[in-house]
Amino acid sequence: MEFLIAMFCVASLVWLVPVLQSARLVIIAMLVLGVGTVFGPAFFAINGPIQISLDRVLWGAMFGVAAIGWRTGALDFPKLTRIDWMVVGIVGWFFVRTIGSGVVPDGSSPTARWLFYIAMPAGMYAIARLVEIRQQDVRLLTMGGIGLGLYLAITAVLEVTSHHAFVFPHYIVDGEVWEFFGRGRGPLLNPSGNGFVISVGVAAASIGFVYAPRRAKLVYAAIVGVLLMGVYATLTRSAWMGGIGAVGLVALVYSPRWVRVLGLMGVLLLGGASVMGLKDQLVQMKRDKNLSAADAQKSMALRPLLAVVAYEMFKDKPIVGHGFGRYYCHNAPYHSDRSYELPLEIARPYNQHNVFLSVLVDTGLVGLSLFGGWIVCLIGTGWRLVREPAKKPEARFVGLILLGTMIAYFANGMFQDVLIIPMVHMFLFFLGGIAVTVRQKGVLVEVPGTKMVPVIHPSRSMAIEVGNGVNS
Repeated sequence: MEFLIAMFCVASLVWLVPVLQSARLVIIAMLVLGVGTVFGPAFFAINGPIQISLDRVLWGAMFGVAAIGWRTGALDFPKLTRIDWMVVGIVGWFFVRTIGSGVVPDGSSPTARWLFYIAMPAGMYAIARLVEIRQQDVRLLTMGGIGLGLYLAITAVLEVTSHHAFVFPHYIVDGEVWEFFGRGRGPLLNPSGNGFVISVGVAAASIGFVYAPRRAKLVYAAIVGVLLMGVYATLTRSAWMGGIGAVGLVALVYSPRWVRVLGLMGVLLLGGASVMGLKDQLVQMKRDKNLSAADAQKSMALRPLLAVVAYEMFKDKPIVGHGFGRYYCHNAPYHSDRSYELPLEIARPYNQHNVFLSVLVDTGLVGLSLFGGWIVCLIGTGWRLVREPAKKPEARFVGLILLGTMIAYFANGMFQDVLIIPMVHMFLFFLGGIAVTVRQKGVLVEVPGTKMVPVIHPSRSMAIEVGNGVNS
């Protein structure tokens, strides 16, 4: 059945050409995110020198539409900012560090890793910087995030409760794909990545709750509850922190100061008490159906061992790193180090479990400075949008969604190498590009009988008239 659906999607791409030509780039980019999450390579792919999947074809078509828009003059390149140059630096430096001799022992391709996990997300960022963001685009982004999050959350709950007949696509509950089986791993087949994307929906739904009319608040509250159930169903501690952090961010921004102080104190007290009382249960929690509670406890013990290996590898090549995607080419000798009196050998088969340590080991201080600096600048951009005194809330929506996404990224990235989890960077780069564009150009709103006007401006909050909105 899924094969037939994939064949139908491939055949329909021809008929989508006129639709893509008439659609706006920002909407096509959102479609790429949705298709990539639900119908990515795990759903259908053609293997070859470069693996081809439905979302990657759509990504290429999106750039075809962008090229047509540039050729016809419908697209204007924005003035490049410091954040834009950082993205250029990340793409270029990471590619330089993929170059090396020899074959990676696990058979993976550093170039393919760079293409799918760095270059393609950077392409999403580029598209987000080319377009004009309209009021309806922000609403569509918010509702799309909520809708996708609901699908993933419900699917995760069905996985955990073993209602496999209702799970679509069905490969999600294929027991032969044993890794993370029994947890809410979703179509990405990774509970951490699944929780990350659901957390984007959590942030969007929490914002909707704040701005919804009184009667609609109950609906949004129920949606947030379902989304958090989905985050819990991932049975992944880092995903839990990301989901709760996304809700807490919105509460922090919109609550009175005294509520924030009391809430923070309450979270610290209750959280500390809960952790102390449930420490053993959290550490020994059985999650995967094919792994015991002891195996789950072992996974936590691996992280400090991997951190030691990362430190030793960093000391040998601190500036340029050992090569992007070439960790397994160089890590073996470091697991034999006996100076720490630690069983480093047991961590040999595992990749780094921290995205920042992974970037540091692979690309050195140069890569980490570019990558970390870009993330810090995005956080600053998101916070400025949140604090923007605008008459319309769309700019604040974008800022809060970005910051909620960053919280989920940090929570998961501190315990997983989220760089190699499908779709995580696609969302991160796209939302980052949207935020930078809104900060630079504002959000456009259609005023009846007038031209497009921005509802915010980087230097002033008054509306100013701009040209007629182009089909970008």
